[in-house]
Amino acid sequence: MTIAVCNFIRFRYKTGEYVDGYNFQNFFVDEWRTRGGIDYQFAPFAVSTGAGTKGGDRSDAALVSVPSALAMTIFAQATLADWLCEIAAVLLDPETYNELRLITTETWVCSRPETTTERAALRLASPLDAVDGQVPRRTLSSYLVGSLPSSGSISTR
Repeated sequence: MTIAVCNFIRFRYKTGEYVDGYNFQNFFVDEWRTRGGIDYQFAPFAVSTGAGTKGGDRSDAALVSVPSALAMTIFAQATLADWLCEIAAVLLDPETYNELRLITTETWVCSRPETTTERAALRLASPLDAVDGQVPRRTLSSYLVGSLPSSGSISTR
């Protein structure tokens, strides 16, 4: 069975306004695509969204690209400006490449850039994960919340 999936990404400010000129899709090489009245240009990136953990949180995801100056600049800017990243995964007809249906839409906080000689990545955190994503820029401490558990295990007697 053959499937085709295109990821459309948009960046937006925490105020809800979208960042102009930062709309990308990763399927139609060297083409612009219009979806929902918005134009998306091609960018070579992959979306890595984790399935979550046993606890049900989805605090691990990333946009991964080649380590180009453009990708590294956008990833650094997204992190420094505290942008949100909206990712829409769309199922395409594998023969005509027409859009069949929206698979999912997710919104992530741009957490931190990571760069190696082989790839550039923008780590994404759940907007609800205040510890990993540093939103708001605080961490849990006994001063803020009282005694903290030392393990993830709970026992009842």
